[in-house]
Amino acid sequence: MLNKLLERQLRRYIKTADVSGPEFQNLFTAISQAYDHNEEDRHLIERSLELSSQELSDSNRALMDASRIIELKNKDMISSLEYARLVQNSLLAKESTIFDTFKNAFIFNRPRDIVGGDFFWIREEKEKIFLATADCTGHGVPGAFMSVISFRLLNQAVRDYGISSTAQILGFLNEEINSTLSSRSSEADTKDALDISLVSIDRKKGMIEFSGVGHRILVCDGKDNVREFRGNRTHIGQNLSIAKNPISSQEFNFSDGEVLYMYSDGYGDQFGGEEQKKFGASRLKKLLSEISGLDFVQQRAQIESSFLEWKDSNMQIDDVLVLGIGLSTEN
Repeated sequence: MLNKLLERQLRRYIKTADVSGPEFQNLFTAISQAYDHNEEDRHLIERSLELSSQELSDSNRALMDASRIIELKNKDMISSLEYARLVQNSLLAKESTIFDTFKNAFIFNRPRDIVGGDFFWIREEKEKIFLATADCTGHGVPGAFMSVISFRLLNQAVRDYGISSTAQILGFLNEEINSTLSSRSSEADTKDALDISLVSIDRKKGMIEFSGVGHRILVCDGKDNVREFRGNRTHIGQNLSIAKNPISSQEFNFSDGEVLYMYSDGYGDQFGGEEQKKFGASRLKKLLSEISGLDFVQQRAQIESSFLEWKDSNMQIDDVLVLGIGLSTEN
């Protein structure tokens, strides 16, 4: 039996998706255990606060006992979420797949919480490489739900239905998510279900097809040339009507040695610096252009160090994902 709060969340977010498989049940069980531990902690704190002043000496002992129990329960909760992360990672693409597919690449993936909503997806089909970076609603547990469901739908679009157009793949994703999730757009926690960048790379032709919803991509040549491609200003799953707001696609050539950057908005939205402002899209674009000529180990190191330096002691406000791919017409 799942935790009641988790069951309410599932009813709120999920209507028709097939989440009965063992992989989903393992994820839900781990999260349910974490919720149970959290509720037990809350009940202990509430009970301690109810003690009267006449029971002060007894309450002191009770508080000390409660503190020890809460510490143990917190460890249990973290352990449950750590297990949920392992289950989530087992359902999503492995980082090794990126490095098996591309000779030069880096990944900077830093969830805000133990589990998160940013993920990447990669699949080779009929001499094309499909690659996506996605940012699901929120972070933490709700984001983890969305990431697993969206990852499965992307696989279905290409593998099961043979869709090859990037715009049509995102259209399929939008249709399935809208039929899966509750559509109560008046609720703050149900808006902006998914932002995503999706490319189809044809190495033989030296061509890339790009479609994006709420995201953009950059292509840098390691010098001063930067090409920016922006997606549609909508959000998949936010009652998006493809008939009224069709998802567009763009095609462009690439040259050997250019670098493709795909990323979520977490990096640019991070507050920090001397003036406690957002890092911003312009500053990120400048950073990526400046490091594009470095080897990919150095690029990732620079991406990480710049983020940590900017964030400093501030709390990380969102999941962060940055993906860099060295483009080549050779396998």
